Amino acid sequence: MNSSTLVKVIEGTTELLVPEAFCKKGPGTRTGEVFYNKQMEFGRDVSVMFGRAVFKEGDKILDGLAASGARGLRLANETGVRADFVLNDRNLAAAVLMKENASANSLDHVRVLCRDFRALMAEEQFDYIDIDPFGTPVDFINSAIQGCRNKGTIAVTATDTAPLYGTYPRTSLRRYGALSQRSPFAHETGLRILVGFMVREAARHDRACEPLLCYHTDHYFKCYVRVVNGAARADAAIKKLGYARFDKASLERSVSDRREDKADAGPIWTGQLLSGQLLEEMRPSKDLGTSVRCEKYLTLWKEEESSPVLFYKMDELAKRTKHSPPKLQAMVEKLLENGFKSSRTHFDPKGLKTDAPLDELLRLYKDC
Repeated sequence: MNSSTLVKVIEGTTELLVPEAFCKKGPGTRTGEVFYNKQMEFGRDVSVMFGRAVFKEGDKILDGLAASGARGLRLANETGVRADFVLNDRNLAAAVLMKENASANSLDHVRVLCRDFRALMAEEQFDYIDIDPFGTPVDFINSAIQGCRNKGTIAVTATDTAPLYGTYPRTSLRRYGALSQRSPFAHETGLRILVGFMVREAARHDRACEPLLCYHTDHYFKCYVRVVNGAARADAAIKKLGYARFDKASLERSVSDRREDKADAGPIWTGQLLSGQLLEEMRPSKDLGTSVRCEKYLTLWKEEESSPVLFYKMDELAKRTKHSPPKLQAMVEKLLENGFKSSRTHFDPKGLKTDAPLDELLRLYKDC
């Protein structure tokens, strides 16, 4: 790639040469041979925090669809662990740029490959595999599960949010084998469809996917899951699949272990999306460019780590009760005072989670 078409950006403590016409916001549009999206810096900062908490000396770590190499290079440069870092992209221009970026950051221990991801998974196994494709990750998840070592981690990004939100339910059914549904909590069911798909793919190989950190933000979903061998573990994970129901008129929402109506969303993952132990080990250090946002999300994730499935939006409760919405934190505290579980949620700045029955929720909402 001609150096005149490249510009230097800094993420964390890593200098990166990227295409001059790089994407600065949104899901991005491919405009050249090598893709780089500045808005994904937050997601890469989260990856660095995750790596600092999880990576061990001697691990084999793969950025499987690396493009400019931003994520993989940052993991190699900023996690502080001596490991075997591998960056792969089948685009030759991307591989050339990654080598240049590795050299600029004195990352001589980084190995750069120009391979088809699925072919690489058939030949090597890794302790950590990151898949960040342009669009849906479904074509790569099965291969990643086979290429992940026992108790290793797969990190998956999905930017095909519209099908998962319920805008295109037929596409969701075709890609993920799950029906999506428009609802006030569609960001959550979309994420849980993605996790459920990974659980089902792993079970085909007598392996279980155990969520560690699964979240939604901006224009994408991100899932970090541990892959564990064993048919019994796979069966236990399958039992945590279910279907989400929503009654628009009453606002009633529930999760069932079986599909009862053609409008149900699912199968979705109904278990926890977040590991409290992992979150306690992750730190939003000041060397991260989005450290303030990282701290905010870590706080939210810790609050909702053990919260019930599905959330309510304050606006829908206001419309249902014809009462002006109270402050979100006041409502959360009201529910807690009355013996219910409750927390804010990262899915929506005006959302809350609770195990309170709907009639009790509406009563407390009016009294708050």
